[in-house]
Amino acid sequence: MKKFILLYLSLILAAKTFSQSKKDTLFFNNGSIVIGEIKKIKLGVITFDPDDANDITVQLRKLKTLSAVTKIFRIETVKDDVYFGKLIPHNISNYVRLIQGNDTSTLFLQDISVLNPFEKSFAQRFSGNVGLGYSYTRSSGFGRLNFDGKLYYVSRKQEVTLGVSGIYTITDTFFSRDNENASLLVNNYFSPTSFTTILANYQRNLELGLQRRYQEGFGVGNKFITTKNIYAWARGGLVLNQEKSIEGKFSGTLAELFGQLQFNFFRFTKPEINFNLKESFYYSLSENGRLRNDGETNLKWEMIEDLDLTLSFYSNYDSKPPGEESRNFDFGVTFGLSYSF
Repeated sequence: MKKFILLYLSLILAAKTFSQSKKDTLFFNNGSIVIGEIKKIKLGVITFDPDDANDITVQLRKLKTLSAVTKIFRIETVKDDVYFGKLIPHNISNYVRLIQGNDTSTLFLQDISVLNPFEKSFAQRFSGNVGLGYSYTRSSGFGRLNFDGKLYYVSRKQEVTLGVSGIYTITDTFFSRDNENASLLVNNYFSPTSFTTILANYQRNLELGLQRRYQEGFGVGNKFITTKNIYAWARGGLVLNQEKSIEGKFSGTLAELFGQLQFNFFRFTKPEINFNLKESFYYSLSENGRLRNDGETNLKWEMIEDLDLTLSFYSNYDSKPPGEESRNFDFGVTFGLSYSF
């Protein structure tokens, strides 16, 4: 009977050890161990789902090592390297072993800038956010309803971003579509930091006399800053526009050179803050002396998990706006809530 009990306990212990070996694990500098599932690493902070507990966030500097074996992960480092593989503990503190197929290498833990599960399922590669709020703009003293949303798709060599936003005036007597934007951006990486870009945009801005603008373009870009707290991209290329003014005048096809700078600052210690600045500049090849600028600044503060308080500022400048009696500058401030999925 004693032998049977010992054998039974040994089988339970072996099964438990095997089960844990198939889970992600955090090994802390103070000797603590937490078992569960890694959700992501972003700019020096890991989000982890422990067994039988709520999600936690931990700074990488507090970990001795970790195990990320539940799936294949996409790993970006501060040295601009991109890997696809699994991580297992290293016997040297603050290091992990990177497993890529039959290859094994050593990686400094705090060099990991971004880590995300690389899902094989097409549907699981999507993420995004949607927001709703109240805004004030120069073009009207009325309160306005605003919304925005983004959808992201990531594969080994490709990033796709779909964004939509709108600002609407609603009163007892009328409904006005004052400002609308929709954009599709496709980045195809040919090196860890360099990529080609294909884009398509739709714009509407009544303050500038623009009933609608369709835009298609291509170019090249580079992710020139990758640190634990900052990401920055630069893009440039050629776009073609088809514009229609509020008077109904159609422009034909206009060619422009464009340059775009995007800057992201993240802080994933409490409170979590995400600051995003994007500026786009256009120089017309079809209309002499025409310059345009589209700017957008966003600040997000996470109140509870996946729910952010947002403050955004946008600006648009056109030296030769489509509307004959229109202003050449517009700006607005929006305030609201955003849900991430």
